[in-house]
Amino acid sequence: MSALPLTVVIADDSDAYRSGIARAVRAHGDLELVGEAIEGDGALAAIAELAPDVALLDVRMPGLDGLEVCERLRALNPAAATRVVLLSAYMDDAVVARAREAGADAYMSKTATRGEICSEAIRVVRGLQ
Repeated sequence: MSALPLTVVIADDSDAYRSGIARAVRAHGDLELVGEAIEGDGALAAIAELAPDVALLDVRMPGLDGLEVCERLRALNPAAATRVVLLSAYMDDAVVARAREAGADAYMSKTATRGEICSEAIRVVRGLQ
């Protein structure tokens, strides 16, 4: 465990899914939850205000979707330190390709365990294999 936990923003319109991931992040010693959003515009605002180390974003949300949030983050500040993990119930090849084009650091299925999602958040920030 590191001395400083990595900061996390979570955005998902499903209260049950978002709260489950939030509980896992809070319970993880290397992660600190600093913000939550239920739609893309709120996610973009939270990320801009809080500058988290990593954002866990649902691909499909009201307003801006996770792909659009990622694209806007990269367009506003290409060198921004916030890493993006997109989460989706659909592992569609076209959406995965679009996620890469948008600048996402990772794309995961929502069927991944909470532990796997937390591990991926750490990996994309710290560059672990």
